[in-house]
Amino acid sequence: MEPTESREEFDTALRRIRHEIKSRLVAHGLFGTVSYTDIGPIDNGPTGSKIAIVAKGKTAEMSFDRREIEGCRLRVGGPVLAGIVSMIDEVSG
Repeated sequence: MEPTESREEFDTALRRIRHEIKSRLVAHGLFGTVSYTDIGPIDNGPTGSKIAIVAKGKTAEMSFDRREIEGCRLRVGGPVLAGIVSMIDEVSG
């Protein structure tokens, strides 16, 4: 797989994860920001990403590896969804 194809799958999954987080924030009546930072060397593609949510003056962060993130390119689930739920609970409480 070429690096651009690999990066495209990773970025697609991150966009889907971001959308899932925003949807869940709205369901809790919250407005917040979602950011992510690549982890690892960029030349061969990142080895993962740290996702941060800021809402109501609170911040929640969690890191996921590349395989977990790319597994969400069609539908967010598994450990990433569990992490999102945990982070939303942290900022909404």
